Amino acid sequence: MTAIINTVFLISFIAFLYFIGRGTLKFLTNKDTKHSFKYGLLSLLVSLVFMVIGIIFDPAIKSSSESNNYNSVNSDSTTSKKSTDSTSQSHSSKSSSSKKYDFSKVKLGMTKSQVTAIMGKPTEENSSTLMYGSDDLDFENDKLFDGSPNEIHKAAIKKDQTEAKESSKKRVNKGQLKSFAKVFGQKDVETLQKYVGSAYSSIETSQGMAYGWKTDYGMLYRLDDSSTGITHVYKDGLGDSGTQLYVGQTIKQKHRRNYYYYN
Repeated sequence: MTAIINTVFLISFIAFLYFIGRGTLKFLTNKDTKHSFKYGLLSLLVSLVFMVIGIIFDPAIKSSSESNNYNSVNSDSTTSKKSTDSTSQSHSSKSSSSKKYDFSKVKLGMTKSQVTAIMGKPTEENSSTLMYGSDDLDFENDKLFDGSPNEIHKAAIKKDQTEAKESSKKRVNKGQLKSFAKVFGQKDVETLQKYVGSAYSSIETSQGMAYGWKTDYGMLYRLDDSSTGITHVYKDGLGDSGTQLYVGQTIKQKHRRNYYYYN
């Protein structure tokens, strides 16, 4: 609307200048100046009319412009508020992830429910891991076995080392026990009977004589099957109740050397 009014005013003003200029020229040349001044004044009047119309409509346009400016300011304010809220949420998230957690009461072997009862709801969770900020707790078969917190990871390493030592010791013991079982099985019955009560124990069974020998690596049991003449040596118990470590022919008497004398 403003552009139209300004255009009409400009055209009227140019017409006014034209007729005024024409009238002045005619006046100086003593020609028909009355007609020129009449059209000049008419153009000026039209220009003034459109000027008045422009002044009347200008407040409405100004009000519309102010309204647009107000809406623009509100829009900027809303965007700024959203940005602030987003930044606040981002800071809140960072604050949550950087929160320090106390894992001193969490122990290896605990279940997930036991851990959450102590630590509260985790920041993240999946089937094998609970996350508390940047720290993770690792589970296997619902049992805590490792994690990134220093005290838990140290305990896991220590546990692994202990189990490795025990496993190595068991392997050594098993090897030694097999060696002792062979020695025990190859002992002659005469020697065993001689040391019953001191080194060995004995008992009569339906299958034959049974002997026991307590070693540093575990208890050994020997059964001399009278019907087959076979000796069996077990650990932890006789027959099906134990584990067989040796089987061989029963030696009843110690092998004696023959000595020859020459004159």
